[in-house]
Amino acid sequence: MLEDLDDAVHQTETNHLCQYQTGHEGEHVCLAQSQDRPDNTSTAWWVIWPAPASSYRLAALPECPATAADLNDDSLCLHPKGHPGDHSW
Repeated sequence: MLEDLDDAVHQTETNHLCQYQTGHEGEHVCLAQSQDRPDNTSTAWWVIWPAPASSYRLAALPECPATAADLNDDSLCLHPKGHPGDHSW
């Protein structure tokens, strides 16, 4: 389903590792797909699962608005908005 989305960016994978810092509180997340449209809008699809893992869900969540401006870079953080721990570039 995720590979067939209009404007899909990534090749999807079946195994996901949490993107957050080791030892974080709460659920685990992994970016599963992005849709980057010609009108500069996007949707980020995340796989989310509890700790310990028992099931997962797929959700479209807003991306973290932080940029790596302090690194002289305009890259966006690769986590969902409101994530625990440090930003990831």
